[in-house]
Amino acid sequence: MMGKTLTASAPAHGMLHFVKCSTHTIPQLLAEIRLLLENKSLQPRTINCLNAHIFNLAWNDAELTTALNQSRIVAADGMAIVWSARLFGLRVEERCNMTEAFRAFMQDSSFPASHSILVGGTEEIAQTASETIHKSCSHLTIVEALSGYLPEEYYRGYFREQGPVDMILLGLGTPKTEKLLHIIAQERPESLIWHIGGGTILYLSGIQKEAPTWMRRAGLQWLHRLLAEPRRMWRRYLIGNIQFVSRSLACWLREALRAGS
Repeated sequence: MMGKTLTASAPAHGMLHFVKCSTHTIPQLLAEIRLLLENKSLQPRTINCLNAHIFNLAWNDAELTTALNQSRIVAADGMAIVWSARLFGLRVEERCNMTEAFRAFMQDSSFPASHSILVGGTEEIAQTASETIHKSCSHLTIVEALSGYLPEEYYRGYFREQGPVDMILLGLGTPKTEKLLHIIAQERPESLIWHIGGGTILYLSGIQKEAPTWMRRAGLQWLHRLLAEPRRMWRRYLIGNIQFVSRSLACWLREALRAGS
């Protein structure tokens, strides 16, 4: 999307070359979640997120790209997305981090009572995370906590047979989360399906320590994870961030040349 910049006074959606990006702030995201909980007929009912890592994976994964682009919301989960969106004429006022958004959702007691299934981590991690949610949130009940390491066909069959549920919360890592979200939406179209992030479930379970407040406010969760798990995360953040910048600039230049021709 080139040309006039879109403002984010009201939520909007645009394309970062090939993948969807929404301008929602956390309050705007919560307002949309409230709307979806109150009106079960609204479609689609899927919430995903986008950061540099997800963008890089989608670069060579058409199935992941389709799952993202068919979502109702693809929130700008990282500062790299906030900055690069402006290259494509999409003004994102601030990042909409899924851990922060889910925390705000839990703390807002004005939400209607709802029931949810949580999927992510081992079964023990998912169960511990659900217990934390019950202690922290008065309006959300986790009716079942499932491991995030089960076969795709198990989830397909489970949700096909499952009765109605208000929300399904997923955090299995990319691209598994996005692809499973796309599948579940076909089996349970009445449910709000929210990719809250695998990190969110790990924080809730106490397995992983969350970044200090000042780092979260500065958008530096990625640095905290890199310092905490350098062997596992160095490729994603050091090489991945360079890939993201170069790919974003290449996409922008390609569109600029096309617009000028």
